[in-house]
Order: sequence, then C-alpha cells, then structure tokens
Amino acid sequence: MRNWFITWDRPEYKEWATSISGGYLLVILRKEKDRYFCVKAKLRMGQKGLPAFIVLKELYFPTEEKVIKQISTWQNS
Repeated sequence: MRNWFITWDRPEYKEWATSISGGYLLVILRKEKDRYFCVKAKLRMGQKGLPAFIVLKELYFPTEEKVIKQISTWQNS
C-alpha cells in the first residue's frame, strides 16, 4: 500500500501525492461550477527546469461523493 500525503487542501481544490520511481503520482479533485473534476497524473522530476505532468486519467462527476470514491479507488490500486 502506498503512503499518500496531502499537498493541497482547499474547499475548491484538493491534491494528494505519493512517491514513485522518477517522481510522484498525484490525484487531484477540483470543484467546478456544477460538477467535480478528478485527475490521476504523474509528476516527473527532471534534472533541470520545471517538472512535467503526465495526465494518466481525467474524469468528471456530478457529486463530490462519487469523485471521492474514484480517488479512493485510485489511491488503493
């Protein structure tokens, strides 16, 4: 099981990360006007410059309950 930590915790934006080979695995929840957006991404750390994001999956849900369930699934897989 991975060790997740919170990187952002705002009412409209939440982000969790866990260390993986070559960077971090991120899961992100963002509240939009009438839906919730969640992203699973890899943050790749390079030798110089800014890190690069690679989006692995992105999904939209009508309720926060459903997006939290999806994030939990990603974190436990």
